[in-house]
Amino acid sequence: MPKKMKNTIAKKNVGVPTKQDMQAAGLNCVNFNLRRASRAVTQFYDRELEPAGLTSQRFSLLHTLGATEGLELAQLADLLVMDRTTLLRNIAPLEELGWITDIPSENKRARKVALTEKGLEALRIAYPIWENAQSAVIEAMGEDDLKRLLKRLNSIVRKRNFREFAKED
Repeated sequence: MPKKMKNTIAKKNVGVPTKQDMQAAGLNCVNFNLRRASRAVTQFYDRELEPAGLTSQRFSLLHTLGATEGLELAQLADLLVMDRTTLLRNIAPLEELGWITDIPSENKRARKVALTEKGLEALRIAYPIWENAQSAVIEAMGEDDLKRLLKRLNSIVRKRNFREFAKED
């Protein structure tokens, strides 16, 4: 680990960080910075998608289902890296709108959902708005930087165990 990225808690007060220690740790904390960036990106996409009546979360659900013939909830939760309870809470309003419906699953014990025609129409309306938002992000970040970032983020999501992740690179 590079010296500047190590924990900065003062050795004389082990377990009792100073304000400077906490400030330095915050600047270098992966979780803090990723969550902060995630909130900023989410807020941007939420504002952009509002005219279509969608949040970025709902768009992601519709978009993910639109790319398939339907998914079991466990598959959908895994793709979105979301726990089942949160997924169900996010699916419920889309079902009420008639945008998502249950479909038969080969696994009789698993619930499978798919987009309805109304859901597909909502996605068709939102997609050009999302494309414009996406273009703004690409322009702001630069295409090469964005490609590198997405590659790294997807690698993190695939791995999920950071003790093993370090061995991959």
